[in-house]
Amino acid sequence: MTEPDNHMDTDEDYDYEVENNNAIVSMDTEYSSQELGSGSKKSRPSTGQSSHAKAGSSQPSKDKASEKEVIDVDKEPAKDQGRREIASRSEMWKHFTKVKNAANVLTHGRCNYCHRPIKADTKLDGTSALKRHFNICKRNPHLNRDPTQPLLQRTPGEAPVNFKFDPDALKKAFAQMIIEDELPFAFGEKSGFRKFMAIACPRFNVPSRRTTTRDAVRCYFEEKAKLKKFFKDSCQRVCLTTDCWTSQQQDGYMTVTASFVDENWILHKKVINFFLVKGHKGEDIGKFLLKCMAEWGMERVLTITVDNASANDGGILYVRKQLNKTPGNIAKGKFMHMRCAAHILNLIVQDGLKEVDLSIQRVRAAVRYIRNGGNRIVKFKEILEEEKVESKAFLKNDVPTRWNSTYIMLRAANVYEKVFTRLAEEDLSYKLYLSEENDGLGCPDETDWENAKKMEEFLGQFFDLTTRVSASLSVTSNTFFHEIAEVHLLIQSWLESEDSLQVSMGQRMKDKFDKYWGLWHINNKESMTEIDNVVIEAQIEKGNGKKGKKGKGKEKEEKEKENINLLIFIAAVVDPRYKLSAYTKVVIEEIFGPEKGQLVWAATVTCLNDLFEDYRQMYAPTEGTAEVDDTRASKVVRGSKLQDVIAKRLKKNNELIEEFGGLHIAKGKGKAGNTKGAKSVEVESMCISKPGPSS
Repeated sequence: MTEPDNHMDTDEDYDYEVENNNAIVSMDTEYSSQELGSGSKKSRPSTGQSSHAKAGSSQPSKDKASEKEVIDVDKEPAKDQGRREIASRSEMWKHFTKVKNAANVLTHGRCNYCHRPIKADTKLDGTSALKRHFNICKRNPHLNRDPTQPLLQRTPGEAPVNFKFDPDALKKAFAQMIIEDELPFAFGEKSGFRKFMAIACPRFNVPSRRTTTRDAVRCYFEEKAKLKKFFKDSCQRVCLTTDCWTSQQQDGYMTVTASFVDENWILHKKVINFFLVKGHKGEDIGKFLLKCMAEWGMERVLTITVDNASANDGGILYVRKQLNKTPGNIAKGKFMHMRCAAHILNLIVQDGLKEVDLSIQRVRAAVRYIRNGGNRIVKFKEILEEEKVESKAFLKNDVPTRWNSTYIMLRAANVYEKVFTRLAEEDLSYKLYLSEENDGLGCPDETDWENAKKMEEFLGQFFDLTTRVSASLSVTSNTFFHEIAEVHLLIQSWLESEDSLQVSMGQRMKDKFDKYWGLWHINNKESMTEIDNVVIEAQIEKGNGKKGKKGKGKEKEEKEKENINLLIFIAAVVDPRYKLSAYTKVVIEEIFGPEKGQLVWAATVTCLNDLFEDYRQMYAPTEGTAEVDDTRASKVVRGSKLQDVIAKRLKKNNELIEEFGGLHIAKGKGKAGNTKGAKSVEVESMCISKPGPSS
């Protein structure tokens, strides 16, 4: 419908203009002669006439009366007599800005929201066009749109997508933000965040802390249901990691983390449980693990990674017995127990630190003295400027039970050795605080700083190793084999050093390394391969051992000895860069020695064949398997020390093959069994014959 005021607006405007012109004409008659000038069209009336008109003593003539009444309405007023602007009565001008031309005439109206100019001439256009644009402006906040109508939303770098205001989706996203960023549930009640949301999304009602709590719990149960369905339907194998500790209130806690690969070959890590346990006994740990697995519907568990606590051994044994009752357990749980590589590295380093414990304690005490006082830091920085020591990293305190923090502390403190030495000469309170009279260990001297630098270099290598091993967002199982070899070479270099301190540290670390990784025990003679028997016979002839009957107690003791988990080697073998190549064999011999390396190599090949057979029976692959060529050595070798050693060994191996015309060198007089359908087996120090189809 059209507005009924359109015609009335024109008449009122005309009457208003007539009254304005009359007022202007009456005012013109009172101007002085100086203001009008001699060139004016109308002459100023005489004084007598003016007084006569005011007093009313005589009537004006008809000509004069007609002269006052005749008004030229169409005549434009003078420049100094501008019209008073008429107040706008349309509601549209609250949302538009007037745009005038050089003659001060309204031509357009600019939208206050999208800044688009719309024609708004008073005689030609009016405000109808403004109203039409107001009803369709996309940036108009006063427009009541259909809530089901989606809008296009564009993110930089992405294609435009449909945006639809969904309060439920926003509440769920808000709860996920609280969970992922570990924010308090009352975060939505903060005034600053509410002001921000009032501008960013005024229609969204920010939930309270109670609503956020309910949404977070609901989100947890939804994700748990999805993950349980994935474990049941799509997941093949899961690797668990668990750890236990005791709180200050002497309550035992346990956490369980699941690592798995989805159908897109993407690694996932999920903390699936965190609960209170009654005790740290092995059977208790096993029962809680089984309860957690039953809650999540897990039946196909490949490995369980734990630390080296003795209670964990009993817990893994309990879980293995229970899982063996169900189908689908690989190798009857033989390789389920996986010791934490980072924890073993920690034990190795801690044993090495005991040799220089006094020097590290002195440096630690000196750093804490500086960090515990504001005036001390000021004094330290003054000496720092005088000595012109440039370093962006300042002193940092460490945690004595965490050697990686000790490394960071030593790395920062060694830079300021000159500053500490001068501080001991100038600051008596520093020297007195660390003196033995105050139950201190004394100020660090030159020998202590030398030991600190050696430890920094030593710990730096293990720090990098631990960082690579502890990665959780990428697959690391195929790198353990190379990292263990690198640790072995690091310890070996310290044992061969001329420094007595490094030799003593290396010996301590070597003992700990051999306990978990460096020794290979023969626990089951019935499962020994042909190569194992030949190697043992060769060792007997050399006088390294005697083959005879042993007592039951000693035999039982040998059976209880645990070897390194062979899945560490299998993970490197299935890496297409290495496979069952000469490189893999040489690395094994470098870790365990030439003789024991033969046993480990044979055990690795046997384990690979057994795992293949288990998977073949379980998943029934297609017939026809391709023979794997194990003669190609990998071109990618990790670690600088490992790379040099393996290159020398392979070069020596090739020289021996060329010298003897490609024949293998057999060590000792061991006899190879002639089994039907299998190739002859020979034992040599540097190379091994290619396995036949039966292997």
